[in-house]
Amino acid sequence: MNRVLASIQLSDTDRKALIVLIILLVVLVLIVGLIGMAINATMKHQAKRADAMMHDVAKTHVVDSTREFRRFGFKKNNRALYRDSIKPFLVALVGLAIWIIYNIATGNWGDNVWEHFGELFVRFKFDNSQYPPEEPLWVKVFGMNILARWPETVEGYPRFEISHLASYIEVALWIVAIVWYAYGCQAYLSRFIRIMRLSNTVYEKSLEGFNANAQVDINPEKPTTPAD
Repeated sequence: MNRVLASIQLSDTDRKALIVLIILLVVLVLIVGLIGMAINATMKHQAKRADAMMHDVAKTHVVDSTREFRRFGFKKNNRALYRDSIKPFLVALVGLAIWIIYNIATGNWGDNVWEHFGELFVRFKFDNSQYPPEEPLWVKVFGMNILARWPETVEGYPRFEISHLASYIEVALWIVAIVWYAYGCQAYLSRFIRIMRLSNTVYEKSLEGFNANAQVDINPEKPTTPAD
């Protein structure tokens, strides 16, 4: 094994590429971890919301079976999703109204509003032809194309064009609406899972720890009749 490792020769460019790859993997793991934490927090919060939705009907025996519990819970959950979806759809409609009004006024129906919105962010050069041969952006290490260094930024970005202000507002509203609605769908799924779990436990009958013999009170002087 040591001989194999010793026989592997890496150039300075390859070493830089491996360092960049390790850093990118670490960043990716951190991002995935943060997303997982956010999803877990949402599931806990929505589980409490599902409990609140079903608490009164279960306690007062308005529903008294697993089937009725699920049916009632799904109706409540669907209504909650409908209510939670109204605001993000209104935000999206506002963005659509701005887009229609702007294009009626200017006649620029063919403009790519997402391209305009991208002007507000840094852009990078990812084409190897934009770099000198002695300092390429991509190199092959163990048969894989890996970044050899950080990509250079494109000159002139980010930038703000006052003529594209409507596009900036429209896309920003649509992104907010998409994220908001995605959160509502994830909340809906969390409540659905909680309702399914509750339906299997609320009406569960268990004999765990029950001993029938321990419940029989035998009195030789006064035997218990079958009727008792």
